[in-house]
Amino acid sequence: MAMRIPNITNYKPKEFAALLNVTVKTLQRWDREKILVANRTPTNRRYYTYDQYLQFKG
Repeated sequence: MAMRIPNITNYKPKEFAALLNVTVKTLQRWDREKILVANRTPTNRRYYTYDQYLQFKG
């Protein structure tokens, strides 16, 4: 049985928006509304992970 290796690819909001076919504004709204919460860098910039993409796509 193969072990699942977590994917640690990080996406900038612009890249993640393109992946989901939405706008960056939509991602920002979803973050505020706790629909899809962004991770934050130490400098408070938003970023997203591939795992979040998989979870969101269901």
